Amino acid sequence: MHNKSLFRTVTFVTVFFAPLVGLSMASFSAQAESNQSIEQRVQHLEELNETRNKLQAEISYQLGELQREVRTLTGQVEDNNFKLKQIQDRQRDLYRDIESRLSGLSGQNQSGQKTSSSPNQNQTAKPVTNKTPATTTAASGEARRKFEAAFALVRNKDYTAAISAFTEFLSQYPTSSYSANAHYWMGQVYLVQNNLKDAERQFAQLIAEFPDSSKSAAAKLKLGDIFLKQEKWADAKSYYTDVADNYTGAQGQLARKGLDKIKKAGH
Repeated sequence: MHNKSLFRTVTFVTVFFAPLVGLSMASFSAQAESNQSIEQRVQHLEELNETRNKLQAEISYQLGELQREVRTLTGQVEDNNFKLKQIQDRQRDLYRDIESRLSGLSGQNQSGQKTSSSPNQNQTAKPVTNKTPATTTAASGEARRKFEAAFALVRNKDYTAAISAFTEFLSQYPTSSYSANAHYWMGQVYLVQNNLKDAERQFAQLIAEFPDSSKSAAAKLKLGDIFLKQEKWADAKSYYTDVADNYTGAQGQLARKGLDKIKKAGH
């Protein structure tokens, strides 16, 4: 009897508390899984943060490298620009020096002399208007080398060879970026040789075919000088006035001096 009562009691306890124990175990298991999930997520976040820090460090390093490369390239560009400016300054000074010497030689050849007028010389050379204006194209390396070779002959005072070289150059490269300069220096050489007619032709052709060239104003001044020597006052005054009205600096000053000479001559 006692055993039956004990059995019933154990059975009751088992039946009554078994669900509670099951619920407690399930709750503990869920809590463990929840804790484990949080730890995993924290670890995952830590891994992401570490990866992000590595990427930021790598990007920062690469950015620093790019900045150093940009500074290096900028320095090289500035250095090249400085060297180019030095070359351009030397070339400009060389041109000015040679032009000054040629002008001096031309003045010596003309001192105390008056140019005799021929039927052709009595007619003022006018820019050619029936030609299609030449389109200036980028000069090739070969064109540059040939121009410099012709100019070297001027520098060495081999004027006959220089004329031939410039003539050949213009035949091959009539519209290069050096063509206006070729006409100008041919005109200068003709002036040294006291060949005013051919000098006039070269300067007039330069103005007609390359009106926007940096040598255009200088060519107009030279034509003014030629007509002044020939006592063609109206033509000389026309070119000097053009330069004086449209150009500043040394060119404008030279043009005004030319106009003063015409005025002193009573014209």
